[in-house]
Formats: sequence, structure tokens, C-alpha cells
Amino acid sequence: MIREASLSDFEAMSALEGQIFNLHYRAHPDFIRPRVEPLDRAYFEKCLSDEKMKLFVYEEDGEILGHCFTREWETKDHPMYVHIKILEIDDICVDGNERGKHIGQSLFSKAKAYAKEIGAAHLELTVWDFNKNARQFFEHMGMATRISRMEMKL
Repeated sequence: MIREASLSDFEAMSALEGQIFNLHYRAHPDFIRPRVEPLDRAYFEKCLSDEKMKLFVYEEDGEILGHCFTREWETKDHPMYVHIKILEIDDICVDGNERGKHIGQSLFSKAKAYAKEIGAAHLELTVWDFNKNARQFFEHMGMATRISRMEMKL
């Protein structure tokens, strides 16, 4: 079952974030700051109270097996871009032991349905280049690359 996250979900969601944090930290210790707690509680509380954010959890038998953080934003009064509402998937995570059970697809579908509900014209996310599995998953879900961000370490 997918439902909106609540403050009582913090510990379970922080544990899931730990799995993703370690993956990203190992790939980019030059960019990702080491930390003891993978999900900062104050940040989590701020996300829950932000009217532009919606956090969903996938729960089965009282256990949270995945979550999705979304953020609504708009390009408004921009000299180059048309006015458009976008829902961004800021974070999507499925317990490593539960992958392959369509939990990620369910969370993605929930985010897509929510985007349509709020009248968003696009559903977007950022995926790190090293994370080939995530890239393949999102392509399988119908997403396509519009912009590639490049870097040069100096």
C-alpha cells in the first residue's frame, strides 16, 4: 500500500536513505558529505510541512519497503522558458532486499498520478551517471534524457 509519509515514518525512511547514501558516497566521496545520520530529521520535518513537497511510502504488513520524495516547482516569468509546472522526483528508494517486486514501479506510478493530479506538465528527476541500474529503471518507466549535466574536476 502506498500512503503519504508521516513523522512516525522517520526511522524507517532514514534506514532506507542509508542504503542510497552509501551507494552515492562510495561513487562520489568528492561530492557527497559524510554523515552519521543518512536522513536529517530537521530536513525530513521541513519536507513534511512544505506544501510543495509530497512524500510517499510503500508499506507492507506495517513495514516501509520504499519511499518517494516529490517536489513541485514552476518556471514562471523566465525569459527563456515557457511557464510550466513540474513535479520532480527528488528521491526514490526501495529496500535492497525488496527490489524486483515492483515497489519502485508502484512508487513511480504514484508520483506520476500525483503529477497529473496537480496539473504538472512534466515529471522529472536527476539520476547520477554512475547509477546504471537506476537509469535503466527510469528508462523502462518511460523517461528520457532531456539534459545531461557534465563536470570537470579541477
